[in-house]
Amino acid sequence: MIFSSIDQETVPEGSRQVMHRFRLALATRYFIQPLVASIQSAAEANAQGVQFDIRNELRAGELTETGRRDLLHRIAEYGLAVSGATFPLNYPLYEQNKLDIRIAAIRDAMKFAWSIKAKTLCIRIGHIPEDALSKERQLLVEVLCDLARHANHIGTVLAITPSNDSAETLKTLLGEVQTGPIGIDFDPSQFTSTGRTVPNSLRTLHNDILHVQLRDGYSGIDGGREAAVGHGNVDWVETLALLGEMDYAGWLTSIRSEGNDPGYEMTQGLKFIRGILHSSFSAHGPN
Repeated sequence: MIFSSIDQETVPEGSRQVMHRFRLALATRYFIQPLVASIQSAAEANAQGVQFDIRNELRAGELTETGRRDLLHRIAEYGLAVSGATFPLNYPLYEQNKLDIRIAAIRDAMKFAWSIKAKTLCIRIGHIPEDALSKERQLLVEVLCDLARHANHIGTVLAITPSNDSAETLKTLLGEVQTGPIGIDFDPSQFTSTGRTVPNSLRTLHNDILHVQLRDGYSGIDGGREAAVGHGNVDWVETLALLGEMDYAGWLTSIRSEGNDPGYEMTQGLKFIRGILHSSFSAHGPN
């Protein structure tokens, strides 16, 4: 059960505390509308937070100090918080071409993320090279160590979004970064669409998960595909139960990058997850 970490004698107060631990957010970039309108849409969907794309949607160089304060004020007016940020990369983090420029951009993005109160910055680093002695793998570790060290001074921490990597491979990579904090942006869709089990992946990575995507998917003979939350192979009841047992206190952000109306499907996904949480509370709460 989702609230199994709470002794039944503490219900209802204890169950409400656990329920509040699951903070639900929406990724505003998939509404495909002006930023202020996207923030309003998130509030109307009863989200608690918003995640920004700070490369394509909200850029540091285009926001004055006054603009930054106004943005945070607007978010607070809607009763929301910034759940985190994402910074898409066009090339793997171990691709040497223009690597210095990419690293500098990520460092700037981390600083900007902190200024808008985003404590995590999610990035895709590319498929992790399997050969630990390869130049690409060694370069990747070197770059991640540099960025983790930077996080010590900035405050915003990198969360790696998997790119068809196993949980064991991700765990090993994180173990090689000893200079500062770094973690995982857990994407259930990536694991299930590549034929890996979400529960086992969660158990392997649970100490390193900084952010969770509410994103579904399925695998098939033609490869994996994203699906609307509740319409894929992810068992969300079990996934939320495991997160509850792990005392996960971070954000869960609804994301839908495909489909005819991603914004609508995101909000429906959030509604689906909220329904599971409320059902669990009703089942284990007072009569």
